[in-house]
Amino acid sequence: MSAASGNPLRQALWPLGLLYGAVAAVRNGLFAAGWKRVHEVPAPVVSIGNLTVGGTGKTPTVAWLCELARQLGKKPGVLARGYGRAPGAELNDEGVLLQRRMPWLLQQQDPDRVAAGKRLVGHGADYIVLDDGFQHRRLHRDRDVVCLDATLPFGNGQCLPAGDLREFRSGLRRADVILLTRAGRLNEDQRLQRMTRIAQMVGRDVPLYCCDHAPRDVVRRPGDDVQDLSSLRGRRVVLWSAIARPQSFRETAAKLGCEIVGEQVHRDHHRFTAADVAAAQQQAKAAGAELLTTEKDDARLDSFDVERLVLRIDLRFLDATPLPGEFLL
Repeated sequence: MSAASGNPLRQALWPLGLLYGAVAAVRNGLFAAGWKRVHEVPAPVVSIGNLTVGGTGKTPTVAWLCELARQLGKKPGVLARGYGRAPGAELNDEGVLLQRRMPWLLQQQDPDRVAAGKRLVGHGADYIVLDDGFQHRRLHRDRDVVCLDATLPFGNGQCLPAGDLREFRSGLRRADVILLTRAGRLNEDQRLQRMTRIAQMVGRDVPLYCCDHAPRDVVRRPGDDVQDLSSLRGRRVVLWSAIARPQSFRETAAKLGCEIVGEQVHRDHHRFTAADVAAAQQQAKAAGAELLTTEKDDARLDSFDVERLVLRIDLRFLDATPLPGEFLL
């Protein structure tokens, strides 16, 4: 693997990327050979994960899968590490998002996902969705679902810290199902080329689906006033987000017809402060606009008295709908 063109700092870090990927490959080999122990829980486990850091749409996929499981008579539970969770909180922003959508959903967030998985089963879960679990090998899973951003599935092709990969691309061969997210940004020929390339890389017959993050509706906070997407057309907004791919939020808002007059961008999982809220409110007021944020960011704003519009997103399959048996065991 050679240094890719682009960020000069990342070019300089490519030897560290090789080392990172090699360590991950050795670790995966130890699990595959049985040298590292894999623990089981008394329920089917389906992992939703990715090869790169952040921004591939795992949370909409988790929500879709939990809804599907419940429709088919399961009692699903979501198991996550809880990255970015505030001190003393039971759930991080993604967990709060899921709980708002599905109040019936069981959840456990704990770095020790083996112990947390057993607690989920003890609370009645008979189907476990392991969120961000592709590289978490300690817990046995019955299916590995991998989300790849269709527009840039492997980043610059290098591992951290030289790129965005958590392991070498060859790790994709462990996948049981592959979802190409944000595939709506590609035309039909581009999607076919991407699917063919990935199928060749995997080297075996694996279900492969193209999907997109489709806007669902808009909710006004505080409160739960749900508005149709058409209400955004011509509306002056200041975008406010702390997500991995703010440009994706920006593009979606523009396609919905928003008049974007400003933007407040923070790092992924940022914990908003009173100063952040004041800055966003001031920018919106000065522009005669409203604040528009994401469903994930909204989960971190409840403790503040701030009016905002929240754009909610669903997972939508483009070319074919997965068979339930590929996910539900």
